[in-house]
Amino acid sequence: MRRVIKIYRNKSYRWPDDVPVPTATIAMQAISQDNADLVTAIREESLATVFRKFAAEGRHGIFAMLDGVPAGHAWITTPADTSQVVNSYARLAAGDCLIHYCFVDPTHRGKGVYAQMLHALTAWAFAAGAHRVLVDTGDDNIASQRGILRAGFAEDQTTVDVVVARRLVWSRHRPVTAT
Repeated sequence: MRRVIKIYRNKSYRWPDDVPVPTATIAMQAISQDNADLVTAIREESLATVFRKFAAEGRHGIFAMLDGVPAGHAWITTPADTSQVVNSYARLAAGDCLIHYCFVDPTHRGKGVYAQMLHALTAWAFAAGAHRVLVDTGDDNIASQRGILRAGFAEDQTTVDVVVARRLVWSRHRPVTAT
């Protein structure tokens, strides 16, 4: 049985306004309807369907390629002219983009793949007209949080979002205060 109520506890990070985005040195390949099956080299087959859906929705995804094989994947929403809720929980202001659905194959962790995917998507978003680029992760995912900070993102806020039947019904956002 599917869970009807989901509670998301996340930490959100933003790319700083005054910092240029580094150029990726790992080859990145855009994910499309035609190549979504490449994900099966590192993840389960069912994700190819998810990736085709994301591509059809206009999201931008990338594979980080090492030796011609995906080493990881990541997605970003397209900047919109109005506020929007994505992935059932993330409330974005007009012009915001959210990096999500990131994964690095365990055999390639520690090689900077995650940071380079974040940089490539951030650069793409700003070129597409984004005002802000955000990335979030579960508040208990310490490894991802460290990787996001190492990539140059700054802490933005903590969030608790309640979703009922895939619809956001309540949110609490607490900005991170400088200490």
